Amino acid sequence: MRRGSVFANIEDALSVIKKPADEAQYLAACEYLVQNRSSLTYPVYINFPGGLISNADTRWDGIKAGSEERCGCGNERVINPGNPRTVYEPSPLGFVVVSPRHNVYLKPVGGDKESTYMKLWIQEGALAYMDLPFAPLVMTMDLFSTPAFKLDRLAEVLPKQSKPPVMRMGNKTPVFAINSVDLSAQSVTITPDRGVEIFNPDTYVDAHASHKGTK
Repeated sequence: MRRGSVFANIEDALSVIKKPADEAQYLAACEYLVQNRSSLTYPVYINFPGGLISNADTRWDGIKAGSEERCGCGNERVINPGNPRTVYEPSPLGFVVVSPRHNVYLKPVGGDKESTYMKLWIQEGALAYMDLPFAPLVMTMDLFSTPAFKLDRLAEVLPKQSKPPVMRMGNKTPVFAINSVDLSAQSVTITPDRGVEIFNPDTYVDAHASHKGTK
């Protein structure tokens, strides 16, 4: 049960992050998450009040120090889990196939929709991907071009690898390994990391409503 700025657990603080009642409550929830990053299992996106004007209120300094900015103004930020695992370990889910008829969405186990690591799909003979497809929108190069690996090139280099190459996030969190390519089917077989799960964004229901910040 929450009383004042005290939160019972991570979920209690997240409920405020997603549905802030006022700035003081939002600040308290952000402070709690920063102080308990070791208990976070997925990134949490936050938005300082102030619009396009950089927030100079010293009350937010501790949260700035414990989070990373995602935009030029410094108000769009992310609180990442403390001490993330960087060594790839295959998921018990086993193989997953990305094909022209099957897009794949990968998110942290237990994470919400916003925390999704990657979307994978087949586009014009290539394995295309988008980082953070449901995170709050900020200006990135993905808005202007789609990163992709040509399937014929993957089919050529994969057999020469001593082990399947691993795709990672910017903080080196492992997401999936690329196992094989079927050129005739135009598909790619991957194995997610054990900290990642597959989900369908069209049917997935978040535990909390989408975060709208405190602007």
